[in-house]
Amino acid sequence: MIKSILIDDEEVAITQLEYLLKQYPEIHVQATFTDPVTALEKVNLYQPNLIFLDIKMPEINGLVVAEEIMQILPETYIVFVTAYDEYALNAFDYNAIDYILKPVTVKRIDRTIQKVVTNLSGGKLKPTLASKLSKITQTHDSGFNKIIGVEEEGKIILLNPCDVIMFTPRGHGAIIHTQNKTYYTKRSMNYWEERLAEYNFFRCHKSYLVNFDKIEKILPMFNNTYLLKVHNSPNEIPVSRNKAKELSKILGL
Repeated sequence: MIKSILIDDEEVAITQLEYLLKQYPEIHVQATFTDPVTALEKVNLYQPNLIFLDIKMPEINGLVVAEEIMQILPETYIVFVTAYDEYALNAFDYNAIDYILKPVTVKRIDRTIQKVVTNLSGGKLKPTLASKLSKITQTHDSGFNKIIGVEEEGKIILLNPCDVIMFTPRGHGAIIHTQNKTYYTKRSMNYWEERLAEYNFFRCHKSYLVNFDKIEKILPMFNNTYLLKVHNSPNEIPVSRNKAKELSKILGL
């Protein structure tokens, strides 16, 4: 039995797709969601083998949802079901096994199910995010061995970490500062600190995660603390007292 969930902000689209899937005894629809945020909260509970996912949704773009799912359940198959063909190329960067344009036809869904069944019965596993990044690493310079993905106006922008000046918090997420613009990411400061720890990013303060390569000046202050002057920022960035000792060790002071 192939466990599946459906995620689409349109109730009618979910009803139609659920009806089509009922014709396949090997597919068990565990749950349906019109709210992608709720779906992400529940996906680990259901542990589906297969997710049918819309892309253009008001709360969160489906590609961002897919990226989150890849982190939680890297072996789950994703089928994008959307009215827009402009995302087709990007979709297959997010572990998609198929991309269906609405309205979904019986013939088209049958092709998808046969593909899913064949892959699952054959024991074929999708490449995980980590393995994809590994392949990317092999084809680029060592400085490009991490990728930062952000959403902007319905598109996924890929940033090279060396172009990022710093991260600052916003709500539960963070703002990514580059030379030309800023981007919002719903990933937390702690997430980026851990992910980029080996790539010259220094958490100098709870509110600042700085690319060490972008620091232009380090200004000693009283009580053995420091201020940082970073590229393209008019403000000096404080180094917390706890982090001042760590910075001193880095600098060999």
